[in-house]
Amino acid sequence: MAFAATLLLFCGPAYARECVIRVAYPDRERPPYYFGNGAVVPEVAGAGVDLLREAVRSVDCTAQLVRLPTARIKLALISGAVDLAPVDLRDGEEPYSALPTKAGRPDTRRGMRVTAVVYARAADGLPANTNPRNHFKNRTLATNQGSPLGEQLRDEGYKVDDGAPDAYSNMDKVVMGRADGFAISIANVDVMDATIAARHGDALVRLATPMRTSTLWLSASNAYFAGHGAQVESVWNWWGENAARKLVEFVKNYPPPK
Repeated sequence: MAFAATLLLFCGPAYARECVIRVAYPDRERPPYYFGNGAVVPEVAGAGVDLLREAVRSVDCTAQLVRLPTARIKLALISGAVDLAPVDLRDGEEPYSALPTKAGRPDTRRGMRVTAVVYARAADGLPANTNPRNHFKNRTLATNQGSPLGEQLRDEGYKVDDGAPDAYSNMDKVVMGRADGFAISIANVDVMDATIAARHGDALVRLATPMRTSTLWLSASNAYFAGHGAQVESVWNWWGENAARKLVEFVKNYPPPK
């Protein structure tokens, strides 16, 4: 008993300093950001996962990664089953979990702006100034299964095919004529060009005009923010100052497939 007490005396502070934050992210492959499908975190996880780990490490904590379908991430944040997760919200969209604020409004300087780009068939010969919001009103846009973008576009009246789980399958779908375009939200608009060119050559082109822009927040559950407010604020500060730049660096570690 005395030995156990002594052990706790010496080890207790180390255990007290241990910090693990449960971080959810989508369970579908979205290269180069996320690799693999299902609940298991693969050894090569992707640039987005590297970014999440780095954000948590900025406050001397370790990320316990939890892969979930996108709809379940929202529920997990609301219930407090996870502590942090990337959340893509349109400007003005009602948040369902904690976001960084300034003067009572979401502070976009501490979020990461993302752009929804569209890839179309080169054979369709769309003019360079094509506005996808107009062109695809009566056509089919493919999006990754369960992605917030797909849900948002459907709410806006677009015909969305979100049956395929990953970017590769959706690229194939457009080339085969089963969809008219592929829309995906990304932080750097040209990051997927090399991947698509490696897979399909010049069969697909990225339209110069995006569908929309939004903010990718590293949102916290209300419960976690209530108990760890200062820590979460520090993570948000890091995210706003570093996330876009660090993501560019991490993407370089994942060259497109040959």
